[in-house]
Formats: sequence, C-alpha cells, structure tokens
Amino acid sequence: MKRTNKIFGVLALLALITISCDTDGNQESYGNPPTTAQFKSLFTTGMNNHTQTESFDATTTFTFTSERGVKLLINGGCLRKNGAAVTGNVDLEYVEIFDRGDMIVTNKPTMGKVAGENRLLTSGGEFYVNVTQNGEQLTLICDMLLVVPTSLTGGTQNDMLPFDGTIDANGELLWEESTSTEFWIGESDFTTAESYTALYSSFGWFNCDKFMNYPGPKTNITTLVPQGYGNGNSFVFQATSDFPNSLGNISGQYPVGLDSYFIFVTEENGKFRYAIKPSQPIEMNHSVTFSLSETQLATETQFIAIINALQ
Repeated sequence: MKRTNKIFGVLALLALITISCDTDGNQESYGNPPTTAQFKSLFTTGMNNHTQTESFDATTTFTFTSERGVKLLINGGCLRKNGAAVTGNVDLEYVEIFDRGDMIVTNKPTMGKVAGENRLLTSGGEFYVNVTQNGEQLTLICDMLLVVPTSLTGGTQNDMLPFDGTIDANGELLWEESTSTEFWIGESDFTTAESYTALYSSFGWFNCDKFMNYPGPKTNITTLVPQGYGNGNSFVFQATSDFPNSLGNISGQYPVGLDSYFIFVTEENGKFRYAIKPSQPIEMNHSVTFSLSETQLATETQFIAIINALQ
C-alpha cells in the first residue's frame, strides 16, 4: 500500500514536470521576431491583393467601374509624360478601401492632421489611383472624376470632406484636408444614387473623410509590446466600437472615454500574428500591455473577417 502511494506520488510529480515543460515549450514555440522588411511585406501583399488593374487607350475618355461600384472617369487627353501628350495604351492601378479589416491588412489607417496633431477620422472610402505607361509615371493637366456610392459606408454623411493622403519616409499614410478638390454630396449627372463625388487632378491617395466628433479632453496612448517586437516589426492599431469605417494608430491624440479595441500586429511565416484587447474606454494617459501568450495566427482573409467582426 505504501509502495502504491509512492508510485502515485512519483507519477504526479512527473505529470507536473511534464505540464511545466509543455508550458515552457509553448512559450518557445513562437517564431523569432520578424525583421522590419518581413513585417512590412504583409502590407505589401495586402496592397497587391487589393489592387485592381486595367489598360486603356490614352486617346479616349476612360470610364472605370470598380468591384464595389465606384466610378472613375479619366480624360486620356489630359495625360502627360514628361510634359508631353500621351498616345497608346496606359495602365491603371486602383485601390478601394472601405472597412477597418481592409485598412489594417494594407496599413492604411484613417489618421488626419489638424492643428499639428494627428486625430482619428471616419471614412467614406480610401482610394489610390495611378496611371503609368511602360512603368513611367504619368501626370494630369485636368481633373479626373470619382463617384463613390454612400451606401458602401452606411449611408450619406453630409459633413464628409475631401482629404489628400501622403506617404512619409517610413511608408506611413497620413491624411490632410484637400484645398484643391471640388467635392459634393448627393446625386449627380453620373448616378441617381447618393454619392460622394470628387474632381481632382493628382494621382495617389484620396479619401472621403471627417474627423470623429467626440467632445472632451484628448490623450496619448502608450503601448508595451513583447520583447523584440518594438523596432518597426510590429504595430498597434486602434478600432472604435460602432465605427466600422475607421482605424487608428497610436501616434495620435484620442478622446478620453472613447470605447476602443487595441490590436497588436506582427508577422510570422507570412501570416498575421495578432492580439486584440477587449473594448475599453480610453482613460487619461491610457496604457496597454501585450504579451505573446495572447497572440494568435491568421491568414489575411481570416484577419480581415476577425477585424470586421468587432462590435
């Protein structure tokens, strides 16, 4: 009887040792932190997967209808290459982004600059339009037309405005209100549907946007990420409850009291390794800490669905 108890005791001790080793093994099973290039390749792939292309004759007026029903009209006679008129076929690149799932996998958040500060926007659609010929950049000497159905982002919001997007030296996108775009809301000669319509003449990023109207004081967000993941090989994003067409990052000022998810994103073997903090009201000098034990892996398609499902 005593011998049996000793055997059970030994077996129990072995079981505890095994559990302890398994736990340590799980900690060690995470891949090494990615390089900055490996991490940012996720967003390059995301952009490629969201890019629509088409060729057209530069001597014609080209009308393009996107996969989501946005209309783009470019007068080929307005295209220039090194100052000269263009003939022959040219190539369109077009990207449309409406929800935060697509925003996060392309790294195209809705942060706008106002009074020297980065503030959160909500979007009626982010767009990239570019035209090249044999890989050479073309320019426009007159406006192109973009018509965006408001139904794609939950209906008409009459305080939407046009924003131009610029990519900084680190490859990050920031929006500023456009001073040169003709912009109107409602029906037009091109559609009877409620739309945001823009006339503008610069290839690159354009957004129908408005600053999120939330009263009260603003604060910065501090995030602590796992060791080895703070050198440009991970990002932390912010998603706001009930605003599916908005995505922030932690570089901005946020309203105290705003219910927010915080999303840690890095890369592992070509997939998104991520963690999502439950929605929480932002406090003054808000701080969020992430650990690798919270993270999971997802493909791009899976990750888009997960982010879009946040309520």
